[in-house]
Amino acid sequence: MSALVGPETRLGALLDANPELETTLAGLSPEFKRLSNPVLRRTVARVATVAQVARIANLPVASLVAALREALGQPPDPHQASAEELATFVTAPAWAADTPARTLDAEDVLARGGSPVGELLQCLAGCKAGEVIAIRAPFYPAPLVDMARRNGHEVHGTPRTGESWEILVRRG
Repeated sequence: MSALVGPETRLGALLDANPELETTLAGLSPEFKRLSNPVLRRTVARVATVAQVARIANLPVASLVAALREALGQPPDPHQASAEELATFVTAPAWAADTPARTLDAEDVLARGGSPVGELLQCLAGCKAGEVIAIRAPFYPAPLVDMARRNGHEVHGTPRTGESWEILVRRG
């Protein structure tokens, strides 16, 4: 199996290794039909990432990654919310309007070399039952959501601009 497709995958290298993806891409957006132009393929496609071309085609990055992975028979991105998970976030519970006791920025935690899951566990240990913690993440934090639910906490998520998410965890 080739390397897993992700937002930082170079489109040119991906198409060189998997020319059949050109048809998949063309079916997703008329913008991708331009990839049949050899000059464009040798220039822009060489340096552009999947995330960059998704923005050019006005597609969510996660949707393009998912479509490419599916076309290649690769597993879905574990950081991408499944349709089933998204369905649980449609209606916000009443407690989601509560002011969070604390806000955790997963991107900052990762930049410091920490673990958002570990920091959430520490936050929850210091909270009273029913208190809410807000987590901001640059992607859908599937491991964090799974851990919170396994430990009996309520979770509600809201996709934000781009690929970012706000996850609310209410201590059980």
